[in-house]
Amino acid sequence: MIRKRHLLYTFAALLGTFAGQAQTDLFPTFDGMVNNAALTHTGDKIVFILEKDEGKAVFESEKVGDTWTEPKTIPILTKMLGNQIGGFSFNHDGNKLFFHAKTESSFDIMYVTYENGNWDNVTKFDEPVNSSEDEFSPSISADNNFIFFLRPKAKSEETCKQLVMYSRENDGRWIGPRALPKVFNTGCQETPFLCADGRTLLFSSMRPDTTPQGKKLPDDVYNIYHTQLKSEVIFENGWTLPKCIVEVSTDYNDLSPQMTTDGSVLIKNTSPKKPTKKNPNKTYQYSVNDGLKPYPTMRLVGTIKEQNTNEPLLAQVVVSDLITSAVLGEYSTNDKGQYSIYLNENGNYKIDYFKNGYSHSYHYEKTDYFTENIKKQFDTTLFSTVEFDLNVFDKEMYNPLSPKVSVYDSATIELLVDSLIPTEIGKFKSKLNIGKTYKVHISCNYYQPHDIYLNTIADIFYNEFEEDVELSPSKTTMILDIDAGEGGDSVIVNVKNLSRNETQSVVAKRDKDGNLIVELREGDSYEIDVAKKGYTYSSTKVDMSKSKKTQKLNIKLDLLTKDTKMTFNNITFEVNSAELNTASFTELNRIIEFLKLNDNVKIELSAHTDDLGSDWYNMRLSEKRAQMATKYLTDNGINEDMILAKGYGETMPILPNTSDENRAQNRRVEIKIIE
Repeated sequence: MIRKRHLLYTFAALLGTFAGQAQTDLFPTFDGMVNNAALTHTGDKIVFILEKDEGKAVFESEKVGDTWTEPKTIPILTKMLGNQIGGFSFNHDGNKLFFHAKTESSFDIMYVTYENGNWDNVTKFDEPVNSSEDEFSPSISADNNFIFFLRPKAKSEETCKQLVMYSRENDGRWIGPRALPKVFNTGCQETPFLCADGRTLLFSSMRPDTTPQGKKLPDDVYNIYHTQLKSEVIFENGWTLPKCIVEVSTDYNDLSPQMTTDGSVLIKNTSPKKPTKKNPNKTYQYSVNDGLKPYPTMRLVGTIKEQNTNEPLLAQVVVSDLITSAVLGEYSTNDKGQYSIYLNENGNYKIDYFKNGYSHSYHYEKTDYFTENIKKQFDTTLFSTVEFDLNVFDKEMYNPLSPKVSVYDSATIELLVDSLIPTEIGKFKSKLNIGKTYKVHISCNYYQPHDIYLNTIADIFYNEFEEDVELSPSKTTMILDIDAGEGGDSVIVNVKNLSRNETQSVVAKRDKDGNLIVELREGDSYEIDVAKKGYTYSSTKVDMSKSKKTQKLNIKLDLLTKDTKMTFNNITFEVNSAELNTASFTELNRIIEFLKLNDNVKIELSAHTDDLGSDWYNMRLSEKRAQMATKYLTDNGINEDMILAKGYGETMPILPNTSDENRAQNRRVEIKIIE
């Protein structure tokens, strides 16, 4: 007999009860039986089977505010009613509906998915969850890691079922059946339901039992039982003794218990042993005592969108223990990019957000002890491309270069971009799709090629990659075969890169034959000065753009004696003037270094002209030029007593003044050792 305080209702009355007021204006009284009612954990959607004389169908309704929408059929499930489907239950976020259905050989567990406003895609569990035996009434945990369902207790007792539980490994495999306390399967069991906390289990059981007051319960009908997991560490042994919820017990079979996350609503189906039109199956709603409510949980909800387009994404959400890194649950967003997960109290969690071909996002959540259910919002965005910024420099000079930059898929060696266009000298920008490993090939004339690899398959948190690449110049070995008498170790070599206006002193490195070796950059022009105390010096220009092979330069230094002459053709003056051109300073500085090295000599610094102009004019001009060059030397630290300045005009040509080229050679400055 049903207790009077219980509300017996048709589905319309059920909707009115959820809303807190009668809704008979919106829903007619159903002339038929409501079976297998399933409520989402949040209590905002219900699914049920309505059976009437003309047939039966599967319906659903959603709660909007305090009002339930007009029930509508679920075609894909209605078509399957001939397969004796039943045992409905929702997953944690209401986007999957689990049930059993008759197949060719047995009853198996399946589910449908809610996408784009419709239920679709019937999916059957593989082995070992489905087996050669019958499986009924599935209920999956909110973290998707445990599933409870029913199997026949014995082949001879197919109507008497037992509770079984399987757990899911990190690789997605289901393992089981896992051990449950024996008391769970006393008698016959029906319709398990695991609450959102993953620790409160409801099920129907037909077993000998008594109330706390000692009253015997009927053992020929099913009653609703309640148990909770006290220890999460020892899963099998941590359950409380299942107790009958006597407040909802009737003289009929009480089946399909389901409870909302906050424990505010419990629904069940009450079925006479032989339902009739006058005495049909009914569905009831109850308020729940605090001692029966699930443990408080935090419901974390949010939306995952594409960062640039703001479109919702079908993405994955993975919850792991922050301390142990153990994966606690894996979830997916719906077609609106929304997700919903439950986190137990007093835990430290890391929540990761993934989608193939997109970036990775995460956040941390600490669920301190709480006494009531909490709902929190965390929205995030993912992006599918990254900005690749490349800066290319000379490794030695650190000046920007203008190389050719090509981008390949490193897995397939497919050329994706033949040549990136620079935004400015040495700077390149490109967008790369996430989900590949890229090889970026950088090549430049007279430099060693360079490859960099960008892995966008791994976790990507930032939408910009920046790489600074220093290209190493290609170099050619130059062998300096220096003939400078004894004591070759005292030779001083200065190498000037004329292409870059860079001077360097070379440390004496020698090959096996005793020759000095210098490494010169390919593509550049050089001036190599070789000096030794007491000897003349040598200055030779070398063009490295023509050969990449090892080269040899023969250099002869003569012993300084009286009347030794050295000619300087790169000391030039303004036209018809004694003013030095700035280009002359390099050559004059070379004389300064020579005189500092050989501070025991006295030189004659002589200036010479070509034959253009009068003899007298050329003589005077050469004298002034010799004096001006001497002044530069003395202004830069050379003792004036070491220098005798003389002008010879056009009197001492070294070539006939018959061409512009010869005249240029005759316009020169020489030094001669006079002491």
